[in-house]
Amino acid sequence: MEPLRSTDPARIAGYRILGRLGAGGMGVVLLGRSAGGALVAIKLIRAEYADDAGFRTRFRREVAIARQVRNRWAVPVVDADTEAAAPWLATEFVPGPPLSEAVGGGAPLPERSVRALGAMLAEALEAVHGAGLVHRDVKPGNVLLGLDGPRLIDFGIARALDDTVLTATDAIVGSPGFLSPEQAQGRRIGPPSDIFSLGCVLVYAATGGRPFGSGPVEAMLFRTVHDAADLGALPPGLRPVVEACLSKGPEGRPTAGEIRRAFAEDAAGGSWLPGPVTHLIAERSARMLALPDIEATSLDAGSAGETGATPAIGAGSRDTTTVPRSPRRRRFLAYVTGGAVLAAAGGTTAWLAGLKDGKDPGGRGEEDGRAPTARPELRIGLQADLSGPSAAVGRGQERAALLAVEEHNARADAPFTLRLVTADDGGDAARAQAAVRRFAEDPLLVAAIGATGADAAREALVAYDEVALPLLSVVDGDTRNLNRIFLCARPRNDMQMLPVAQFLGAREISTVALVDDGTEYGHQTTRFLSTGLRGNGRTVLAETVREGAGDLDAEAERIVARKPGAVVYGGGWRDAGRFARALAGAGFRGPRIGTQAVHDPRFLAEAGEDAAGWLVVSTAADPVSVPSVRAFAAAYRGRFDSAPPLLAAEAYDAVGLIAACAEGTGRKTVTRQDMLPVLRSTRYKGVSKSYAFEPANGMYAGDGVFVYRVERGRFRYAGMDGRTV
Repeated sequence: MEPLRSTDPARIAGYRILGRLGAGGMGVVLLGRSAGGALVAIKLIRAEYADDAGFRTRFRREVAIARQVRNRWAVPVVDADTEAAAPWLATEFVPGPPLSEAVGGGAPLPERSVRALGAMLAEALEAVHGAGLVHRDVKPGNVLLGLDGPRLIDFGIARALDDTVLTATDAIVGSPGFLSPEQAQGRRIGPPSDIFSLGCVLVYAATGGRPFGSGPVEAMLFRTVHDAADLGALPPGLRPVVEACLSKGPEGRPTAGEIRRAFAEDAAGGSWLPGPVTHLIAERSARMLALPDIEATSLDAGSAGETGATPAIGAGSRDTTTVPRSPRRRRFLAYVTGGAVLAAAGGTTAWLAGLKDGKDPGGRGEEDGRAPTARPELRIGLQADLSGPSAAVGRGQERAALLAVEEHNARADAPFTLRLVTADDGGDAARAQAAVRRFAEDPLLVAAIGATGADAAREALVAYDEVALPLLSVVDGDTRNLNRIFLCARPRNDMQMLPVAQFLGAREISTVALVDDGTEYGHQTTRFLSTGLRGNGRTVLAETVREGAGDLDAEAERIVARKPGAVVYGGGWRDAGRFARALAGAGFRGPRIGTQAVHDPRFLAEAGEDAAGWLVVSTAADPVSVPSVRAFAAAYRGRFDSAPPLLAAEAYDAVGLIAACAEGTGRKTVTRQDMLPVLRSTRYKGVSKSYAFEPANGMYAGDGVFVYRVERGRFRYAGMDGRTV
């Protein structure tokens, strides 16, 4: 990392800039840290390119698409501002060295490491191509090495930059020596171009040299188009796949999926890198963790954040906001206090107790929650799965949201009437996008809550962004879903693991088996915990048991044989149930811990008596056992003659939060444009938890991780945020 220059900003939106990571013709890459301590790599585009209206349009679209690239080996986009004077894009920071540095010193990787590298990079390219992108610049400098695997970077803006400034005559998009023949000739390219580049990268990793030599650019381009690759130093075991990748014709190259399958067995289990590279990664990681804390400062869009500092880039026009220093920096969470709208659900219990027969205490209850008054009407959208695989949760959210609407409309002092507009997406991506279009066409609809299913939420997010409609989710904690309109109203997937770290530390458990299921969710929940445990001197046994794997008994026996003091499982409820039975069969009796995906009644049914004793961390307040939700649960049962499912209380809170924010604008006529800045600067006490957000990116900034222990076939509330009861 290089020191900042006088022309570099001290801040970009909510990120303190710590140093330079690199620079190029389009802009500069900076190291930033959020108020909660998360490190990010920020690509800041030069203003002269941003002045091109066509560039800005394409950049906006490409950022939206890049958010949909979901793979553990592709560095995720965590934040962006496509509308700033100098647009920027923030990705997760990876402290490991690039492949070019690890190999460039004359130390090629062993064959097994290259095969593992090929499998994981191919998996990343599958996700990139599946999102409709072509990377265009797969090269050693864009592959960062981590202890658990590589990370492919720079796929977020490749197409936007190409379409804008790299189409001049004789311009070459990509890096000579690692680009495809069609790139070298300036022809139209597709996913096979990335496959050719991947083949070049694998040759470099295995031999330290480029398959088409070095020297003048023109010579390298000519050899790429016309000459055979030099594979003389390539290990014979790699040759068949690499030769296929380097086929001159795109139609002769394998797909990313075929490469992944060819190398799959080398990507699972054990250390994938030789010792010297592992030590280099550990050294880099330790150096980043040793960076000094950020002192509490005042963020002001109209002036410099500090005396003599460069003004913040990307900040809005809101009042000065103080961000207090987090006492636990690596929690990545910080409460936002200044300029907040303070709201509470103080009258909820008394009012809910009076609900009966579908009528509110004022006699105004109707099927859609409307009250026949002359007050102006505001509408809240609810996009939910009411007929698909998550229908039980979706219906519960719809009913809970209706309770909140009825409560608001019963207030004599309410400045407006609420109406709930529900769209059933059935868990389907196309129906989710149709729901967004319906919401966008309603001028009275100021915000939306959604969605129940992860796939529907993913696809709809881009559509919400395009129509600038605020979206609040109490379900989705994916770390890659943040954008200009999204509010993550629950701790993120990685942050839910903080109580687990505290539990293991309090019991001085030194060796932990950390099991992920190979999915993006499994990666997000285990990676943060792995870093924290290693940083505290514990031994982490990193294991991958693929989702749907057949012989879990053998996997459990292998893990138990390594003698862990505790086992943490970062996958879904179905495999967790099977894994619980397998662990019991292997004789493991130590702490067994699951994540929110395990907080599901179906886990209890699948695991049977072997679920007993499991600890489960979750961001959902269980209506059956969490004390603060009992009044709500009783009212729900009285109203609908059934118990509320998980996440119903959170949907109730989401309506209350939106209503409080609408009132907090102080406007008689509220629009969706008014809502987003107020939503992001609000603290709201709901029945399930207290809600707060980071104004810069909508990230959840409150506590709210519940701990449950499985006893007698049910989840018993055991505490919150690491505080046990």
